[in-house]
Amino acid sequence: MSIKAIIWGSCGSLPSPASSATIRGKVKAALWAARDEQFTSEAEVDTFIDTLPHNMRGTFKANTSCVQIEASTEDVILCDAGTGIRDYALSLPANAAPKTYHIFISHLHWDHIQGFPFFTPAYIPGNRIIFHGFHAETEAAIRAQMAAPCFPVPFETMQADIEFDIRQSGDSFEVGDVAISTIKQQHPGDSWGYRFEQNGKSVIYSSDSEHGPEAQEPNYPFVNFFRNADVLIFDGQYTFQEATTAKRNWGHSNHITAVELAARAKVKQLVIFHHEPAHADRDIEKIHEGTLQYRSSYNQKFHPKDQDFFPNRIAIAYDGLVIDA
Repeated sequence: MSIKAIIWGSCGSLPSPASSATIRGKVKAALWAARDEQFTSEAEVDTFIDTLPHNMRGTFKANTSCVQIEASTEDVILCDAGTGIRDYALSLPANAAPKTYHIFISHLHWDHIQGFPFFTPAYIPGNRIIFHGFHAETEAAIRAQMAAPCFPVPFETMQADIEFDIRQSGDSFEVGDVAISTIKQQHPGDSWGYRFEQNGKSVIYSSDSEHGPEAQEPNYPFVNFFRNADVLIFDGQYTFQEATTAKRNWGHSNHITAVELAARAKVKQLVIFHHEPAHADRDIEKIHEGTLQYRSSYNQKFHPKDQDFFPNRIAIAYDGLVIDA
């Protein structure tokens, strides 16, 4: 089985579920788009829905950060524990056999740990949960968010074996035959990116990472860290203008920088992640359309003869997206 990534939470900063008014607008737009159709079966309805833009048939932002790295290992690998980790837990069968869950934490801001109190495997005896990361305060932060008056159920109620594997910057990890290398990222309070490799395939999870003017330097370390990745999940919360002006030094990046770094590193698939909750779904699609236009113009200007220079796929993350390496 090839390594793959499954998005369980793609929104940045805080959960951003669609309101009733937003859902009504999506339904209205879909019905208007279908005004000339004559459906004779539900299958035809499904086929038509698949032709609609994602902003009309779904949403890009609901849960906060959680990505599953599915590999040929019995253990479960998860990146971050935002509210998406609850939906992952809900997907498990009620009689699931005991497992070991590895949770790789990028950093301790609330949107990356707030789902853990709702992670049902943590309440089941026989399960083993290992938090991996670099922040010495990880255990204290996980416990504190479950302490009164913030949460009604204390950490001690969890019956799984819970461990905290806290390393020094630059260390690597292994889960079975999955090799995990790491990089320190620019973000308030620091964050870390993770590169997962198995059988010659690689998936990189790089959330909450800002890339300023230094990203243009020839020896920028992220270019080497991203080198030849099959999948790069990249924090593109802001527009280029936002990232370089009002929200400079807020710890996030943008779609344009994502394209440039992925191109320089020869990344095969780029997935834009950690969406701005204030952006409507249509806004995110418009930003993405501009990104694809920039990719084309950048390639023609700087690398007109290298058709493979850019990722063969640039996608927008959404809860439920599966990306094969």
